[in-house]
Amino acid sequence: MTATVEQTQADLLRLINLAQCGEEVVITREGHAVAKLTGLPQLRTSTDRRAWLTRLAALRARLATGKTGSTVEQILDEDRGE
Repeated sequence: MTATVEQTQADLLRLINLAQCGEEVVITREGHAVAKLTGLPQLRTSTDRRAWLTRLAALRARLATGKTGSTVEQILDEDRGE
């Protein structure tokens, strides 16, 4: 789709909606193309969160060293107490 600068100013919301739906909007001034409005790819939503958490737990188990120690909070609390 092509729109003039004046049309773009008057109907920006509709043109943004078109771009979001995949339409490319070329903006012209005095008959010359000066800008292009395109939509951005939609970010992938975290619909498979459970699978991600399962993979994270497996990674933690695989990389675990078995060593335990003080947490960062405990170390900082000890340092502040001195």
